[in-house]
Amino acid sequence: MEPTDPSRSDLTGTWKSFDRDLYIFNIEMTLTQPSPGIVVGKWRAQGRTDNACTPGIPCADSSLVSGRNEVAQVVLELLGAGTFVGELAKADTLKGIIRSQGSNYHVTFGR
Repeated sequence: MEPTDPSRSDLTGTWKSFDRDLYIFNIEMTLTQPSPGIVVGKWRAQGRTDNACTPGIPCADSSLVSGRNEVAQVVLELLGAGTFVGELAKADTLKGIIRSQGSNYHVTFGR
């Protein structure tokens, strides 16, 4: 298998992270794999990617997820929030970074 071949693993499910990505935190992704290696879904989180929350009032943000689940890595574009690049470290653990506005944020997702 080549590093860029579709992975045999399936990322379908709800993934949660308590880590922070710039202005958002408690990130949750609901993912499906319509075909091998192709990942689609939605993300939601507390905070807003544009940091436009009113102080003292809870707010949230959400958008779409699209990406690839490859042998060597998982790459997911969290629309508006950045790009996750990482790996399926264990069956129910995604570890990596979200690159957002020029900075890397270390994140771990579990399902």
